Amino acid sequence: MMQFRLLLLCFPLWVSCQNNATQTVDSNESTKSTSPLQAPTKPKVTYDQLKKETTAIKAKARKETDFTKQSDAFTELLYQKLIPHWLGTPWSFDGHPELPGNQPVACSYFVSTTLRDVGVPINRYKMAQMGPMEEAQLLSGGQPVITITFSAKEDGINQLLSKIPEGIHFIGFGSIHVGFLYRKGDQMAFIHSYYKNNVGVVFDPIENSPLWNVCTTFYVYPLSGNPDFIKLWLK
Repeated sequence: MMQFRLLLLCFPLWVSCQNNATQTVDSNESTKSTSPLQAPTKPKVTYDQLKKETTAIKAKARKETDFTKQSDAFTELLYQKLIPHWLGTPWSFDGHPELPGNQPVACSYFVSTTLRDVGVPINRYKMAQMGPMEEAQLLSGGQPVITITFSAKEDGINQLLSKIPEGIHFIGFGSIHVGFLYRKGDQMAFIHSYYKNNVGVVFDPIENSPLWNVCTTFYVYPLSGNPDFIKLWLK
């Protein structure tokens, strides 16, 4: 089934998702990755159980004096626990389910719902009704957002590698689409709810992603590894 969805991703993205976007931050040193990036495995506990665990995990992270451990706790919750439950959820322009599964979800509601469920203090409806750049600015609290403008995919990939740290990030695609960007070493993937044939939420290695056909500008705001954002999460 995953192979079928990845084949569908080879088609261009013709229309937008739910919504109708600067300055760079330095990336940290990273270890080169020699194996292809794989989608995170769905945990055995239910999504509702994970949501209940979030408060306790945040409370423990607040007591940490090591920022790296706080950031790792956020990444584990969002990337390794919550997002895997959404993979395979179908797409719909107006989809705004509370839980992953059979009910379809728009790209913007996939992002805002998972961020809410990991404990970020946002209104998922208001955020989902913004444009991609405005969503990035909402999360940044008005701080600069990384803007990547490129003429070719290879240029875009190289800029991402030079400007973003490892970890998970919010990403807006021009004025029409949003999702997450995950980086480990020199490997990266988009995680987004893709509209074509209602494919839905996919783990999309960037080398073969159709999202390069959507626009020539990305708006990226680092989530994990970002002290300002982790402070927002821990409120």
